[in-house]
Amino acid sequence: MNINKKRLGIVGVVSIIFVLLISVFIFTFTQMGPYDKNNKEGIVVEIPQGSTTNTISDILYKNKLIKNKVVFKLSVKLSNKAQQFKAGKYLFNQTYSNKEIINDMSLGKVYNDGIKVTIPEGSTSREIVSILVDKKLGNEDNYEELISNPKEFYNDFKFLKEDDITSLEGFLYPSTYYIDENASEKEVLSTMLSKFNKIYTDELRDRQKELKMTTEQVINLASIVEKEAILDVDRPKIASVFYNRLKIGMPLQSDATIQYIFNERKQIVTYDDLKIDSPYNSYKNKGLPPTPISSPGIESIKATLYPEKTDYLYFVAKMDGGNNYSTNYEDHLKYVKEYKDERDRLNKSKNN
Repeated sequence: MNINKKRLGIVGVVSIIFVLLISVFIFTFTQMGPYDKNNKEGIVVEIPQGSTTNTISDILYKNKLIKNKVVFKLSVKLSNKAQQFKAGKYLFNQTYSNKEIINDMSLGKVYNDGIKVTIPEGSTSREIVSILVDKKLGNEDNYEELISNPKEFYNDFKFLKEDDITSLEGFLYPSTYYIDENASEKEVLSTMLSKFNKIYTDELRDRQKELKMTTEQVINLASIVEKEAILDVDRPKIASVFYNRLKIGMPLQSDATIQYIFNERKQIVTYDDLKIDSPYNSYKNKGLPPTPISSPGIESIKATLYPEKTDYLYFVAKMDGGNNYSTNYEDHLKYVKEYKDERDRLNKSKNN
């Protein structure tokens, strides 16, 4: 009898523990689910840079997006995605489960509000200002004044303090932005400078130091590479040509720097244009121009920091978008003739 009672007691205790475990499981499972599966009204939350799981759970709980902070933190731990969380604004609603919220934050599915502005690679500051003004994001004169006065941004962007940076030209990184309609001109430009500062990583800065170059020199040369190249594969080769010319004191002779002189891009650079008296005329002046001539993308920046090792001094376009390269002027003239003959042949066939 005593043995049976003990057995019954053990069975009873096990049953209670089992029921408790099931209850805990059901409770936890339900707490991981949507706050309100019928409410699809959007809720925008902002996760600050460097937020801990505790901070994130507080924000989500305050906005009624999670039912239980402890359970949410458990969900994060089980997902092993805490290190992947990205700061920014997120658009959620109360139908989101813990898992869906965690996935969105780990993938960085940030909510982009504001006016969408796309700055193409190779844009000049004039073109950037035109895009912004067309979007009704500020005044042209205010932008031009700020762009010519980097000191206005010294507090937030220390790299601008380098002695040879006299303009923001080249440092307004080309990308797609979502800008608040009430943002000031300085705030808009700061957004682009922040993007550049993020893209221009410590690894790239270390490489710059290895080359014994300033940031301005890198971006200046990269801006020319950006305007001269069509295919990414050509960028490191084009950079090598310009490095080789600089090394021997040869003018860069880039049509892109000539184009920068004009308010609007010309269809073709003429021989008379090459005679223009301007510090941006790289046919008449040796070395780099006074400032960058465009905002280069990351591929042109990398190509400038990691150029191919070549002996090339010349390059000329091919009809397929690439280039022919040569080490001497005689071969260069042959490639120029090939290009002109091919261009004329194609134009003739189109007209027939």
